[in-house]
Parts: sequence; C-alpha cells; structure tokens
Amino acid sequence: MPVTTDNTGQVETTKANGNDTVQPLAADSSRIRVLAIDDNEEFRNLITELLEPFGFEVHAVANPVKALESFTREKDRFQLVLLDYYMPQLDGAKTFEWLKKLNPDVKVIIVSGAEELRLRQILAQHQIDGYIRKPFRVQEALHIIRHVMGKPAGKSVAS
Repeated sequence: MPVTTDNTGQVETTKANGNDTVQPLAADSSRIRVLAIDDNEEFRNLITELLEPFGFEVHAVANPVKALESFTREKDRFQLVLLDYYMPQLDGAKTFEWLKKLNPDVKVIIVSGAEELRLRQILAQHQIDGYIRKPFRVQEALHIIRHVMGKPAGKSVAS
C-alpha cells in the first residue's frame, strides 16, 4: 500500500492490486525498536502510524536532548534511530555523535527535507547508515530501512 507524504504531513493512500496486506519488516516476526527524533509533531505521529504495522515499535521524541536521555537509559533496546537533521537545541550531527558514543552498533538513518546534495555531504562527513529524503513513499523508506538493518555497520544507503 504506497503512502506518500508531503512536508505538510498530508497523507495519500492507494491500494496496490486491491491488496492491502502488510508485510512485517523483521523476518522472524519480532518487532524492531525505533527511536524517531523529529521536532515536527505531525511527522512524529505520521511516522509512528506508518511504521508500526510493518513490525516496528516506535518511540517518537521531539526534543533531541530528551531523546538522548531515553536512549541512554535503553541504548541496547533500540536497533534503529530515525533522525531529523535540522532541529533546535541540538542538531542531527551532534545528536548522531552522542548516539554512536552511547551505542556504536545502533543504525542511524537521517530523515530530512534537506536537498539531495546536502544529504550526501552529511553522509560523507559522518558514518550515518543512510538517509531518507522527505517527502518519501513508505515503500521506498521501508526498502532503505530493510537494507540498512541487514547491512554491516559503516556502509551508507540513500533514498
């Protein structure tokens, strides 16, 4: 079921071949625990609604400092972080550095509306596992997430 979002958080859903069954992301049917850090409330709500049916347990936080506090307490329980790059208080680069200091094995994907060239520059500067450019199609984002979750650390994947 492709879903597209735009920067205002509006959602459009269409059925593919009349089939709206949802395939879980994890092969063993376990839920993948995700920390989503984004200062936009509509986006946090949207990402939670879109990912949970695909096998994710999403913990969405607006403030990167609060997110790091949660991550510090449960750093071994999160497998993936979806991180907005441009946020007040602490930007994506500094947040990423703290996440990796706390748990070098956590996978981090930047989810941002930044231009493609800027996202590629960010990947070149940091060992970020991948990026998803807003707006995005859910199926494309899931493809990137599947790829990132299945790859060894240090190899970047982009949308």
